[in-house]
Amino acid sequence: MHPQIDYKICVDSLECYDNCPINVFDAEETAEGKRAVVAHPEDCLECEDCIRVCPTDAIKLVDD
Repeated sequence: MHPQIDYKICVDSLECYDNCPINVFDAEETAEGKRAVVAHPEDCLECEDCIRVCPTDAIKLVDD
């Protein structure tokens, strides 16, 4: 399993990027600023830290 971000409700806080213990996320530059992207889904430990810190519940764990 790995995280998936719902960009319809994501507010680009980068909390997932800042709190992931193994750097599953990268920060991508957009016209509006930076946003988190799932760059290394295969490394996910399923710790759910990203889910806990997301202020809008925009992240869920999914299977491939």
